[in-house]
Amino acid sequence: MERAKSILIVGGSGFVGSRLALRLRSRFKVYLTYRSHPIRLDRIISVPFNVMDQDTARRLVYMIQPDVIIYTAGTHQVEIPEKELRAAESINTSGPASLLNAAQIFQPRFIYLSNSYVFDGLRGNYHETDTVIPINTLGRLKVGGENLVKGKSLNYSIIRCSPLLGVSLGSNLTFVDQLRWNLASGKRFEALNSELQSFTAVETLIDLIDRVINSGPRNKTFHVSGLTKVTQFELAKRLADRLKLPADLIVPISRPVAMMSRKAAGISSQLEVQDYSLNSTQSVQLLKVQPLFLEQSLDLIEKELIVPSMTA
Repeated sequence: MERAKSILIVGGSGFVGSRLALRLRSRFKVYLTYRSHPIRLDRIISVPFNVMDQDTARRLVYMIQPDVIIYTAGTHQVEIPEKELRAAESINTSGPASLLNAAQIFQPRFIYLSNSYVFDGLRGNYHETDTVIPINTLGRLKVGGENLVKGKSLNYSIIRCSPLLGVSLGSNLTFVDQLRWNLASGKRFEALNSELQSFTAVETLIDLIDRVINSGPRNKTFHVSGLTKVTQFELAKRLADRLKLPADLIVPISRPVAMMSRKAAGISSQLEVQDYSLNSTQSVQLLKVQPLFLEQSLDLIEKELIVPSMTA
């Protein structure tokens, strides 16, 4: 009898990792890692792991012998790398390097999660083949991680996703969670109004990763995005209306210039709104993933809040 494929999800206690584990556990032997907040899910093995510890990475890989490594660790918030640069560098570059070095003998498929900040925000609707020109620290770190994976792995998939919408299953609150918590408590909620993004439901990303594991072509970059471009402020307003929460507590803000490169500050002075939206046509054509309009993504959130997901 053929053994079930082993899948290692790095950053598995986070928003994306925990949902991935739930999707994959019926068909694969799933291991997920956590740094300090373990998450307990039935038929999923949780293991502590510090991505900056190369010896632990070697032991982990040799113990699991993964067929697939999915690297979801790290933040997709621009502000955090500006405050914690050394840690962010380790998570986005040193972590993947340690795992790929340790896994050379097994040659697993390596799936690396990136985002839209690898682009400059000048025009939006970015395709996978467009030149990456990051203008903030997070974007530069993600480009560095992408290049490292391409250089070290013989079987990789780079997945750049627009900001994700959904409800957290673990300890890290999502944008949706934070909005609901603040507005329900009568607190004001600040939302960015200087960037356009093609926000997408987390389910679309999970679906794409599932298809990449099963039938996706090797050594490709894929975009995951929604079909509607809005600012975070516009999204917050529409979500508040849907959930019948006080939308007047939502306050528009702009990205502080200190969190941009010199080039970005110049761009910001020329544009009222930067556009980081992604084009996911290649994902639709190669993997048959169906992108959603914003209202469809909000439908999924509403449904999840009425009927909570089974996590056990």
